[in-house]
Amino acid sequence: MAPLVDTSVLVDYFRGSVNAETEALDWLLSQGTAPAISPVIVQEVLQGYQTERDADVARKSLSAFHELPAAGYDVHRRAARLFREGRRAGLTSSTVDALIVAMAMDHGLPLLTRDLVQRQLAIFAGVPIMEAP
Repeated sequence: MAPLVDTSVLVDYFRGSVNAETEALDWLLSQGTAPAISPVIVQEVLQGYQTERDADVARKSLSAFHELPAAGYDVHRRAARLFREGRRAGLTSSTVDALIVAMAMDHGLPLLTRDLVQRQLAIFAGVPIMEAP
């Protein structure tokens, strides 16, 4: 099953950085497997570009990914609960990280991330982490 790919991996991938996560993403794409992205991940990736030209290049590259639907209220409620439970357990994450983990849970997808806090939150929530093949 293809993973939900976090912003942290996509940013590195589009910059040409080589690490275990970008190599895993490159391998998935070379196998014809469409990893998943979510609307908030697309927003984070595209808002990081300075020019529309660069954003357009990224937008075209993202068309190779499976686009998950926007999270509904139940997923946002689950993300809020996960955020609170994680905080009680000593994990301080961002709202967006909690939402991305909740989306992976909702769709039964592993997560491919370079974000250490998000990784810890995913493990805490029982979401599998995709490792390099």
